[in-house]
Amino acid sequence: MKRPSAIATALDRPETKQDAVDEVFDAVAQRYDLGNDLMSLGWHTRWKRRLLDGLDLPPGTQVLDLATGTGDLAWDIAERLEDGLVVASDINKAMLAVARRKQRPTRSPVTFEVADAMALPYDDASFDLVVCGYAGRGFPSWPVVAAEVHRVLRPGGVFWNLDFARPHPPWWDGVVRAWMTASGGLLGLVLHGHAATYTYIPQTLARYPGQRWLTTELERVGFRVVMTETTGALMAYHKAEKAS
Repeated sequence: MKRPSAIATALDRPETKQDAVDEVFDAVAQRYDLGNDLMSLGWHTRWKRRLLDGLDLPPGTQVLDLATGTGDLAWDIAERLEDGLVVASDINKAMLAVARRKQRPTRSPVTFEVADAMALPYDDASFDLVVCGYAGRGFPSWPVVAAEVHRVLRPGGVFWNLDFARPHPPWWDGVVRAWMTASGGLLGLVLHGHAATYTYIPQTLARYPGQRWLTTELERVGFRVVMTETTGALMAYHKAEKAS
């Protein structure tokens, strides 16, 4: 696996960013959930639960879990949703393999599909709900993905996004990323033998314009957006509604 500096260089260019992201997730897939538990001290489950509690899931809802990773949101939604469908898509096959192994009894089926968020293989107006957890910073182009999400949602559909935020003021943002770089490098070495596996997170954050910028980009493609920060502005939720 490349050194952190090489990963950082690849993240700077849209044409190489996806390959760098895939290299990281190929390396971490088998211990991804353990790494999340350790890095967040278990808080990631609370942040995801808050997203789940905000979802409107009437019977029959068609859901796309975009960049599903190891599938936590997909499986949890399927447990809550009656007589619907959850499509869990991701461009990374190693992560999808882990997600499939989590299979358990649910009220609605979950299907797994390899798909590029930049060019979704779904018809216009295919879904009532799209969710995305902790993936957006890795997209080569958020504006392109936002337009794709808007396209595949039905009129009146909703997009929920949960991701790391850029906290404010700037000194706090710097402190948080410095801590994530130091602790993530150590954890990456212990779990995977590569510091770059978790320094990837602050590297992508450093290149992410932030939650307010994402609000603007979602509004630009036609969404009505409510953005909420939590936990000292370390995380942000976007609820984006497509006009009926």
